[in-house]
Amino acid sequence: MKKGVALLFFSLLVIGVKAQISGSNFNSKFIEANQLMEEKLWNRASTIWSQLVLEDQFNGNVNYKLGYCLLETANRKLESLKYLELAVEAGISKNYDSFDPREKKAPIDSRYYLSRALHLDYQMEKAIINYNKLLADIPSKHRLVPLAKRQIEMCNQAIFQVANPHNYTISNAGSIINDSSNDYSPVISLDEKTLFFTSRRVRMDSTNINITDDDTGENKEDIYVSYKDQDNEWQSPELLNINTDEHAASISVSPDAQTLYIYFDQGGNGDIYKSQLVGESWTTPEPMGSDINSPAWETHITVSSDEKTLFFISDRENGYGGRDIYRCVKLPTNEWSKALNLGPALNTPYDEDAVFLSADGKTLYFSSNGHTSMGDFDIFFSSLGDDGEWSKPKNIGYPLNTTDADVFFYPTADNNRAYYSSRKEDGLGLKDIYVIDMPDSEIGSDLSVLKGYVYPAEGENLPENCLVVVTNKNTGEVTEYKVRQRDGSYVAILPPCIAYEIEYFVNDELVEEEFINVPCESGYKTIDREVFLLPVQLDKEDLTQTTTAEGSPCDDDIAKLQEQINLLTKKLLKKGTSQPESPISSTFDEEKAEANYTRYFVYDFNDFGLQESKFEEFSNNLKKIIDLKGEVEVLVEASASYVPSSRFSNNNKLADSRAAKAKTQIIDAAKTRGVDVNKITFIKPIARVQGPAYKNDAKKNRVTYELYQYIKVSAK
Repeated sequence: MKKGVALLFFSLLVIGVKAQISGSNFNSKFIEANQLMEEKLWNRASTIWSQLVLEDQFNGNVNYKLGYCLLETANRKLESLKYLELAVEAGISKNYDSFDPREKKAPIDSRYYLSRALHLDYQMEKAIINYNKLLADIPSKHRLVPLAKRQIEMCNQAIFQVANPHNYTISNAGSIINDSSNDYSPVISLDEKTLFFTSRRVRMDSTNINITDDDTGENKEDIYVSYKDQDNEWQSPELLNINTDEHAASISVSPDAQTLYIYFDQGGNGDIYKSQLVGESWTTPEPMGSDINSPAWETHITVSSDEKTLFFISDRENGYGGRDIYRCVKLPTNEWSKALNLGPALNTPYDEDAVFLSADGKTLYFSSNGHTSMGDFDIFFSSLGDDGEWSKPKNIGYPLNTTDADVFFYPTADNNRAYYSSRKEDGLGLKDIYVIDMPDSEIGSDLSVLKGYVYPAEGENLPENCLVVVTNKNTGEVTEYKVRQRDGSYVAILPPCIAYEIEYFVNDELVEEEFINVPCESGYKTIDREVFLLPVQLDKEDLTQTTTAEGSPCDDDIAKLQEQINLLTKKLLKKGTSQPESPISSTFDEEKAEANYTRYFVYDFNDFGLQESKFEEFSNNLKKIIDLKGEVEVLVEASASYVPSSRFSNNNKLADSRAAKAKTQIIDAAKTRGVDVNKITFIKPIARVQGPAYKNDAKKNRVTYELYQYIKVSAK
């Protein structure tokens, strides 16, 4: 063999071997990626298809498979468009073989998925053209026919919604809440002070750094909570103590944020659990009772404010298709009834999910890829009629709904704001949590929300057993609300057309009470209240027991009581009392033998201690007048502002109570000084309500209103 011919033969041999090796690698990768697709491991499969596209960029089959996998991911759907376009351009194979590495063309399905990618990219008209081309190329009984027709319906709905946007302002919840990972499923307390959410982030202690999802490679889901401070700012999220090495997601919370409903995925069988807040920790989650959980897949739950009705999501058999909404009611045995499917008015042949019942129980929000969806899951709402039936669901509209999946939607009590998660170009991570302002919402609310704080005495911790007890005066029904140990906050829901008695208990002892009347059709409003606990030692029983053998209080104990009174006064001053320099004053004119006492109050207070130094000074001066004149005339002037009272049915009663309390305190103080109370003549007291008209600005103009909250006593 000649040298030149031999060299040529050797070169061809090397090229052939390289081609076989290359082909072998291509084939093995092709087979591996196909297997990953069978297991629905889309991200891992797309990594291999990306490598094969680099090797053969005009291969219609691998472009199709890469585009399909990307379309199935949570966060890379739009990347699919260019690959699906290349797949269709390479041509459609009528004898397509999905498992043959030698296949260079795409299947007929590629045009369907290209249309979906165009739809996601808001190219709805172009998507419809491609869907119609697909329908023209396939027989009428082809499996893609009903799917394509449904997608055309959603494209047309998307065109309508985008052309008729709603007045929504969507704002990122900020970097305190969101990070570079996926953050979603926001769950908010009724007072918007507590936010639970689900995150894929690495924990602060990195204990989950190797606990990842096989498909996405992300960390498994954990539940976090963030609280607002006194300045209404979110604080750094805290990892709940109930997270495990498996997926855990927040799905709903009670109005007071002390009962959390959780989705747990154990071995792929998702169920719904419940955990209670005890002190600062959450109890071990327990599965929901009755037949709420089943061998099927349960994903979401919402419980009414009165805890008498719940709605949940399940894909159990005999439904209307896919996941459906079910309802249970509380039985007299305090157990949940058997689940009832809500029927075809709300459920569709497609999927419903993420159900939420409004605080007033009149609006049901949920996500669905049926009804009039503009693309994948959209958020819908349905109203409860007077006949007890739910209305036809309405699409909440663009730009809240998009052409992608919109699922986790959690509105506030007034239905004018909401929290949801979405992936946006200007986001801080993959999916972020957003706040939506909906000023033109057609969904109203007439209920009132009673919320506030119970403050412990200076230097003391909040007692563990603090309750707010609400009694419906129309029916006598009693509902208890726990005060949260963490910060003393509480929240209660007050439906309209009802009068309520509100009682505040500490360790089973009544410390305050009030009466609130919620008129019919009053519109949504909040009632803010603050309850200040007096020092424990100021309790009358404790005072009478703290005595010497001679029956008088110990000097040390009196000093401690006085110190506590002073601390309480300082605390009240910090809350905005109207006379910061001299809220309590006492004067005495020896020549005229006249004494005066003035005491300003924060909202709703009418008490002042017998050991209060200025009142003690006044009481001593009153005794001096009697010693000089033999008798004394006392005039009490009591005033209340127009700010609605929390403890009295109206402010005239508050003023009367202040006047009556002053008279009682004066008599008690005189008795302790050995004064004959018959020598004291009380002139008819002056009790009045005065000051500027109330404009629902109690916090903003507190100082102004408290100029008219006082008692003034003159003795001569």
